[in-house]
Parts: sequence; C-alpha cells; structure tokens
Amino acid sequence: MPPLCLYTGGFPYGLGEQFLETEIKYLAEYFDTILIIPNNPTGTIRPIPTNVKVLRQKPTPYTTLRGIKQLGKWVLASLEDLIKAPDKKYFLSNLLRTAHQANELKKFLEQHNLLEKTIHYTYWFNEQSTLLSILKSQNKISGYISRAHGFDLYEDRNKNGYIPFRSFQLQHVTKLFLISKHGLNYISSKYPQHQHKFHLAYLGVENPALFSYHPPKDESYHIVSCSRMVEIKRIHLIIKALSNIRSKKILWTHIGDGRLFEQIKHQAKTSLPSNIQYKFLGHIDNSEIFSFYRQANIDVFINVSSSEGLPVTIMEAISFGIPIVATNVGGTKEIVTKNTGAIIDVNTKPERIAQIIIEVLNEKSRNASERKRIIEFWNQNLNAATNYANFCKKLTQCFQK
Repeated sequence: MPPLCLYTGGFPYGLGEQFLETEIKYLAEYFDTILIIPNNPTGTIRPIPTNVKVLRQKPTPYTTLRGIKQLGKWVLASLEDLIKAPDKKYFLSNLLRTAHQANELKKFLEQHNLLEKTIHYTYWFNEQSTLLSILKSQNKISGYISRAHGFDLYEDRNKNGYIPFRSFQLQHVTKLFLISKHGLNYISSKYPQHQHKFHLAYLGVENPALFSYHPPKDESYHIVSCSRMVEIKRIHLIIKALSNIRSKKILWTHIGDGRLFEQIKHQAKTSLPSNIQYKFLGHIDNSEIFSFYRQANIDVFINVSSSEGLPVTIMEAISFGIPIVATNVGGTKEIVTKNTGAIIDVNTKPERIAQIIIEVLNEKSRNASERKRIIEFWNQNLNAATNYANFCKKLTQCFQK
C-alpha cells in the first residue's frame, strides 16, 4: 500500500477540524503510513495513531522575484481565472506567491521521497489543492484527490462570489468527493465538463453507546446548540426564538466559543424570560461533547445557520437519537428529515421557530420509538465505520491502473 499524504488546515494542531479526529483513525487502519502536512501547524498537537506522522514544512521566504522564476506553462490555464478576477492586481500577486509555494512543496516532497508512488489527499478543496494541481500539470505527481465541504465549495460564500484557480483545480484533480448531495449537484451544474470526477462521500460519526432512552420525569426541557459564535451561525436567532416560548420551562445549553461570545451572553441575559435558563459551556473537546450527550437528557438540538455544508454537529446529535430543528441550507435537509426532526426555511421568523420547537418537544423529544428511529437513521447513513471504510477503498481505487 503506498503512503498517504494528508493535507490539512491545521490538524492535528490546535482545536479545529475536530471531525478529522474520527476519520484519521479509519485512514490509519487502512494505510500503513500516513503523513500529515498541515498548512498552519500552530497550537497544541492532538493524539494521532502511531503510524501517522506530521511533516512540517520550512519553506524559503517568498519574494516577488522568486515567484516570477517559478512561472511556467501552467499559468496559461489560469488566464480564465485572471479574466474573472475582480481585482487583477491581487490575483497576479496571489499567482506569483502560489507559484513559489508550489515549488517549495515540490522540493519538500522530493526531499521525503513522496512525489512518486504516493496518494495525495487534500481535506479541503483550497490553496493546497492549487499547489498539487500545479505539480500534477508538471507531471511531478500522478494526481491527487480532495474533499469539498462548504466555504471551499460554494463560490457565493467567498469574497466577490469567486474562488481563485477553481477551473485549474478541477482540470487536474483526479477525483473530488463532495460531503453532501447538495454539494454534488451544485458543482455538477456549474462544471458539467468535469462531472465524471465528482463523487458523493458522506462524513461519519461514531457512537459506541447502545441505544437506551428513558424519558426524564423533569418537566423542564433541555435544548442544545453547538457551533462557533460567529455571524453565520445566527445564535442570536435562537435567543429570539426561545424568548417566544412561555408555556414550557427550558434549559438551553450552547457549546462553542468565538468572538461574539460576550455579545451573545449579554443578549441572552437581557432577552430571555424567566422560564428559559441558559448555560454557555465555551469550547470543549469532542470526547467531552460525547460524554455530555450521553449523560444529559437532551430533548432538541438546534442549528439555525445561514449557510452550511453538511454539519457534523448535527450528525453527532443524531447518533444519540436527539431530534433536530435546523435550517434548510447546504445539505442539511439530507439528514434532517421528518424522521429525525424538523427542517425550517432559512428565513423563518423567530415566532414560527418557537412553534416548531414546541411541536418537536411534544411529538419526538420524549418518545422512545421516535428517538430509536433517529438512531437507526444514523446507523444506516452516517455511521463512521461504514462511511470511512468505503471512502478508504475509493481512495486507493483512484490510482489503481
């Protein structure tokens, strides 16, 4: 089995890309050697399997001259992107920097004997994919595969509705795995000429606990949300919705932090009525989240983001049989169905969200058969053991001749 080079944003450093903590275990079972090349290796390193190593680049500092020296025929394929670019000067500057970075990556891979007989896998379809596209165009590597999620897929989520080098990336990527049907349909419609490269590959979550649900006798209901505290997650909308519920006692727990933490905390304090209690747990590790889900009696998980790919946080809640209320964005409706909860329009008013929360609380939250049905959905569609095993097989099949 050839070694696998996995390109990440920062994983296993720092706190982000928590979903890779699960996937890396399955990759490590399938591949003898995995080499992680993080783009931003800062922060504390997390535990990884013994056959997984981290390689840290120490590239030569960029200068304009060094960038110019590394321009080649591959630049011609980027002329279309230059025409599209709203800021031509910035694009050209980015082009030169990218040329330099691609050459540094080539030297780095050459140094570690990883140019040939290696499977290259970028977790995000972003800048690292562009570098590998350049190496592929120069016949330095045989190809690479990538996943595409949300910000790295939907062009309208980027500045000026544009992703640099997108056409060039698609020309040279061997296979692109989309994490949702929505993402698959989106890119297939925009780039039908590359449709043969696009494949669906859901992420997955683990839940080793056997299903066991006993409705609590407490008359107070427990609602949980889990996300970064940033604008796109619209946590203020959860507060507005909860402020419209007066008929039930509710504890709302939010997991996650971010730059809006103090603002959200103040809004909760000033807006929520006395029947709504709240807790902000800040950032906690994935293992702690799972322990919390196992021990707490959670009645509803809510996500009202304005944009998503396919939220792993929702998958995790589903794996515990927790009913979901979520906005119909990205691929969310593929996992939030009538069986698992309630999907709502992204423009739904707080008053209506409050009504839907109450409906789910009354019909699903403390109904053991409904919650068992949610667990079954996870097992059939989102079980990490199944999804990642299938993905590992597809990885190697991409480069078999």
